[in-house]
Amino acid sequence: MGTDLTRSTGVPSAADLASLLPTVLASRPRVALEPCGRDAGVLLVLYDIGTDGHVVLTKRSQLVAHHKGEVSLPGGRLEPEDGDLLRAALRETYEEIAIPPSDLKVLGPLDDLHTIASGFTVSPWVAHHAGGRPRMTPADEEIARIMEVPLADVLAADRRIPPEPDISTLRYPLMGEDVWGLTARILRTFSEVVHRLEPGGGAG
Repeated sequence: MGTDLTRSTGVPSAADLASLLPTVLASRPRVALEPCGRDAGVLLVLYDIGTDGHVVLTKRSQLVAHHKGEVSLPGGRLEPEDGDLLRAALRETYEEIAIPPSDLKVLGPLDDLHTIASGFTVSPWVAHHAGGRPRMTPADEEIARIMEVPLADVLAADRRIPPEPDISTLRYPLMGEDVWGLTARILRTFSEVVHRLEPGGGAG
C-alpha cells in the first residue's frame, strides 16, 4: 500500500488511516438502514499525539434524554435543518465537544445500526483531525467526560473479545469505563476494518 503501518504501538497512526480508509470504506459492503423517523449520526474522530492514534469517546451526563451515563461517540439526532445524517453528526459533534466541522476530514461511513433501547437508527462516520490533538470543550448539560482513548487500547481490547460476541461479551474496558451496547458495536466494526490494514491482516 505504500504506507508504513509500524508505529511505537504496533498499530496504524491516525494519519495512516486518513490516507487508507477513504478507499477501504468506499469499497467495503456496508449495511445501510432505511430512515425510521428517529435517526442519528455519530462521528468516530481520529487524531494523533506524536504518531500514536487516538479516538474520541464521550460519557453522557445524567441530564440527557437517552442513554444517561453511558459512553458514546459524539453525535446526535437528525434535525430538519441538517439535511442529512453526516451533517447532523458534524453539527452535534461541534455542539457536544466543540470540534468545528471545518477541522475534520470525513473518511467514510461504517455500518448503520439500530438501537434496541431507544429505537434510533444510527449512522456512524469516521473522521480525521489532521492538526494533532483537537481542542475540545464538553457541553456541560450533555457531556460528563471527554475520553481521549489510544487506538492501541481499542484494538487490544477488541482482540480479547470472542469472535462471535453477545451483549455480555461485546464490551471494551477503556479508561476505567465499560463501553458496551451501540458504541461497542461501532468500535467492533471499526476495529475489524483496521485489523485488516495491519501486516498480515488480509487487506489487499
